[in-house]
Amino acid sequence: MPVADPNHPLLRGLNDAQRKAVVTVDGPVLVVAGPGSGKTRVLVHRIAWLLSECGVLPSEVLAVTFTNKAAREMRDRIERLLDGRDLAGLVMGTFHSFGARVLRQNPGLVADRLGLLPNFLIYDDADQQEIVKKAIIAIGLDPKQLAPRRMLSRISAAKSVLMSPREYAAQVETYDDEVTARVFTEYQKTLRKNNAVDFDDLLGLPLDLFDQAPGLLNSYQQRFRHVMVDEYQDTNRVQYILVSALAEGHRNLFVVGDPDQSIYGWRQADIRNILDFEKDFPDAKRIDLELNYRSTMRIVDTADRVIRANSQRIDRRLRTENQEGELIVLKELPDGTVEARWIVDEIRRLLARGRSGNDVAVMFRTGAQSRVLEEAFRITDIPYRIIGGLRFYERKEVKDVIAVLRLLHNPADTVALERVIGNLPVGRGLGPKALDAVREWAETAGVTLVDGFIALAPGRMLADAPSLSGTGRNAASRLGGVLASLRDASSTISLTELFDRILTETGYEASFDHESEEEMQRWANVMELRRDLERYEVLDPSEQLATYLEQVALVSDVDGMDADGRGQVTLITLHSAKGLEFPVVFISGVEEGLLPISRAIECEWSNPLPMEEERRLFYVGVTRAEELLYLTYAGSRMIYGRFQPAVASRFLAQVPTMHLDQETRRAPAARSAASPGLAGKVRAGFGSEHPAFGGSATTEFAPAPKRATFAPGQKVFHSRFGEGVILEASDRRDGDQELVIAFHRHGQKRLMASFANLEPIGDE
Repeated sequence: MPVADPNHPLLRGLNDAQRKAVVTVDGPVLVVAGPGSGKTRVLVHRIAWLLSECGVLPSEVLAVTFTNKAAREMRDRIERLLDGRDLAGLVMGTFHSFGARVLRQNPGLVADRLGLLPNFLIYDDADQQEIVKKAIIAIGLDPKQLAPRRMLSRISAAKSVLMSPREYAAQVETYDDEVTARVFTEYQKTLRKNNAVDFDDLLGLPLDLFDQAPGLLNSYQQRFRHVMVDEYQDTNRVQYILVSALAEGHRNLFVVGDPDQSIYGWRQADIRNILDFEKDFPDAKRIDLELNYRSTMRIVDTADRVIRANSQRIDRRLRTENQEGELIVLKELPDGTVEARWIVDEIRRLLARGRSGNDVAVMFRTGAQSRVLEEAFRITDIPYRIIGGLRFYERKEVKDVIAVLRLLHNPADTVALERVIGNLPVGRGLGPKALDAVREWAETAGVTLVDGFIALAPGRMLADAPSLSGTGRNAASRLGGVLASLRDASSTISLTELFDRILTETGYEASFDHESEEEMQRWANVMELRRDLERYEVLDPSEQLATYLEQVALVSDVDGMDADGRGQVTLITLHSAKGLEFPVVFISGVEEGLLPISRAIECEWSNPLPMEEERRLFYVGVTRAEELLYLTYAGSRMIYGRFQPAVASRFLAQVPTMHLDQETRRAPAARSAASPGLAGKVRAGFGSEHPAFGGSATTEFAPAPKRATFAPGQKVFHSRFGEGVILEASDRRDGDQELVIAFHRHGQKRLMASFANLEPIGDE
């Protein structure tokens, strides 16, 4: 290995840890890279070092990233470092692109061993869902009852641990498992029949091929003398096995990651891959990149203290040599709408002082939170853009429901009708032939397509209705009946009542799986759309729908402006923000139930890992900020159409008081019991020994208000879980009570008395 001269052009400007990571080229290496510590620079310089100083050929390097964009940018930087040297043969891209490369490069073996022809297709998410629907029908069940997306999620989870349909079927324990096993089997049969693979197959099939053709694996092992993986904390089990197998020959496996930024567990990412790296490779060298170049000292220290409350991590200290910086602003607002307007007003103030819109990002936990923010931005002249997700009105689930509203307002809107037929359950079974028959009839009769379907509606069938038979006729009749019912009702009921009927009568509500995080996010967007409609109910009923649709159309036109992003404030989910940085960051909705999300709270006592991932998500948000950080939360928030009290997030307990500005760190002079402020809301229900506080609280808290004392056998009411009976009541040293409650509809829950806001119920 060449001498690591700090003045070497490829090492100049690197700190000691970065330089060590670049020049340590032999054997397994784990680089634990904190946020803003220059990990991409290390990867780029390390590859350049291997090619320039170690006699390694580009074709002997495999570098795996998590986006193709990151791979392209890294390749460009390497070329610049090496003065345009030809990098032909260097394999750099995502896991999925590498898997596809293996399958495409070995057509004979793939055909003989896996049964795939060279022209195999890669099915996207929509294709996969369609196959799952057909698989459900094939086993004699109803896709409306099983939620195809949920089935697909379970199949993907099985594939992420290399489980075949047969292996899955062998370990079923419940009826739900048994149904999934049958669907999984049919799903795989259809893929093979269509000579197709899904994204999970692009990872699993190369391993199957290597098992069946060890010589092929050996050839890849000999070719790739150096294997490097970025964002190693986000790998799943299949990806771990794949890179471990490839690196087995020379054992030069170099992984970079940060367990504190592992936030994709819901995608089957396995944090154990990075936590156990030194166990799996006992001779591994570990290098910690702790020096943060991105953020001010206050932001870095806050992030470091926040994440130390987690147990699933590699202990090291995040530090910086940057200036102390501005105080962190923590702001409580009365509700979500006021919160959004306050954020926009503060951004306007920053812009007036010389900041550019490009400098500012507003981050949030769930996509549904973006609607009130977009609404606040729309009434100003501040340009904005949505990153990591579509604008609210461009999201599929939102466009699906709006398509029905458009169709009721304008039956000649064929684009909306085609969307209804293609995306909503009410349109299932209506094939191209049936649609063409109705279209021909409508054109001959001089009416709209909607009228053509209504002519086939039960009880309304015209004597000269479109000529259809079998499945097509039944599907067309069903659609016509729903459209007729909704059209009749649209002129007599409010916009939100019409909205509710649309969800029910089209079958759209029943199509959502409320056990899936992704589906819950989509359903939250649908409910946020309902709240958007409520604002128009002050108008005359005859004007509500037309006015609303006009507003939506105008929003789309305005949002399309300045598409290149210049001068625009960025609205982004916390999940999508990882890897980005902004001079100014607002994190909105830092509340219990949002951040951390309610699902993590509900299972915390039995499984603390989801809560730790939520804390990592907050940590990721904090560390995106370079200079200014704003944390906001609301005293109440509109959830599923009604205002509900909100409680400040437990994560705020780790924010050091010394880093908060004077206004946000002192307790309010007077506050009603219904709105206890930061002191009461953060502390409420969590003593200093609670895991959320890591055994010590750094924020100053006001004394908790006196609370009711509960006893076993007492009946209580909870705003979310309904009525229940207290089974256990344990007194705590902080004066609180830990309660075990049997709720009639939600089973047993373990809650803190001060946090639960229980109402005693007298015997009737």
